[in-house]
Amino acid sequence: MFDTANRAREIGFERSAAIGIDAIALSEELTSGCNPKACRKYASCWTCPPGAGSYEERRAHFEGKDAGVLVQTVRDDVDIYEDWEALEETRTLHHQRLDQLAAEMRSQFADVLEFSTGGCDLCAPCSYPDAPCLKPDEQRLSLSAHGVAVGETCKRAGLDYGFENGRLRYVGMIIYRK
Repeated sequence: MFDTANRAREIGFERSAAIGIDAIALSEELTSGCNPKACRKYASCWTCPPGAGSYEERRAHFEGKDAGVLVQTVRDDVDIYEDWEALEETRTLHHQRLDQLAAEMRSQFADVLEFSTGGCDLCAPCSYPDAPCLKPDEQRLSLSAHGVAVGETCKRAGLDYGFENGRLRYVGMIIYRK
């Protein structure tokens, strides 16, 4: 049997936890940051509004799923306000790990969806809005655009979560149908 949380740690995630779909905290209010003044990804890809559809359409991604895995890439000794190079390196590493885990899970489970911070950046440039998504089965959906309360979901999964200078955490989530 494929142990998602254990495999995540083997891939290199510093923290991981299996979660039930009901443990994912969702709130439409959290999507308020999805606007052109607050987010650089707004209207730039298929996984962020308005390309991602209405909140109801985005929330439908959770229907029919029954499990997930929450993962964290953690890096210490990083000035999260100044060290942009470390932030980008860690984000890239996080996405590489997340993509690898999602690919492995797609061979084991049905309806696998991958979520991370920010919108999808698999294709440069994204085909939005001129043509359909080039990789619809591999896209990285946005946690915030889907209203995922990351802090509360981490708490429910038994994972630490918080913002403090010196520690950088990137969070990802993969949901699926068993």
